[in-house]
Amino acid sequence: MNPHHVTLRQLRAFVAVAETGSFAAAARRMHVTPSALSLLVKELERGMAVRVFDRSTRSTTLSTAGGEFYPLARKLLDDLTLALAATQDLAQKKRGTVRIACTPLYASTTLPALIQQYRRLYPAITVYVLDSLNQQALGRVLSGEADLGIAPQRSTPPELVQERLLRDRLWFICPPDHPMAARESVRWAQVLKQPFVSLTPDFTQRLQADLFKHSASLVLQPAHEVSFITTAFGMVQSGHGVTAQPAKSLQLIEPFGLVARPLVAPVIHRELGLFVKRGLTLSPAARSFRDFLLGAMSTA
Repeated sequence: MNPHHVTLRQLRAFVAVAETGSFAAAARRMHVTPSALSLLVKELERGMAVRVFDRSTRSTTLSTAGGEFYPLARKLLDDLTLALAATQDLAQKKRGTVRIACTPLYASTTLPALIQQYRRLYPAITVYVLDSLNQQALGRVLSGEADLGIAPQRSTPPELVQERLLRDRLWFICPPDHPMAARESVRWAQVLKQPFVSLTPDFTQRLQADLFKHSASLVLQPAHEVSFITTAFGMVQSGHGVTAQPAKSLQLIEPFGLVARPLVAPVIHRELGLFVKRGLTLSPAARSFRDFLLGAMSTA
């Protein structure tokens, strides 16, 4: 047999007849006339120098050779379909738009470098960052304004799916002349005796829940609650109190002249999550960015 004598159309015709058991039905599947389909099968048999069907006035069945050839032909066509789909998917990933709703801390400290790495892989994809407070980020994913959301992990509505991105420890932050700045680590019992600058009520409630897991005596009563982490740093800089923030925020404290110390008793972490609307089929560009984030941040 000369493989150059066998074409894809002939293989598709053979598989169609084998699966339908009828030249007429196979012709309808392939949108050709029965005579055209019959010719394709005859050309295949001529090229292979073997009969692949046993024909009678009542039925068409696979010959012994045809029965052995069918699974190989089916696999060949399936593999070709998968290869074409993968190539088209890769081409689509090379262009497109991704919109990410992300909380300000990670939008300013983590995403910029990751987007730069991603753009080296897919330079034609445009990535938009929609910096948003926690609930706003989730709302933008729910509404479809954003493809993906990045925010601290939390209980989410059933319309959202979340995946873990990274674990971020909370640190104590204060001015350098604060009495606790000289300590190697700071206990929460000591922190809670100071005026505390917290973030949104959501941040405060989750922090209080974590403290209660350790001891019911650790009661957080913020002196101030603000929306943005840079506002909290400005308040601490001006002497309004101290704060506790994730380790990723430490790269932002130098302009405020603040220092950070590890918090203990208990050690508290924040889990950062990636949020996607449940049941949504992401575009190839958004899916590739999601996969990139999960891979890059799992090693962060």
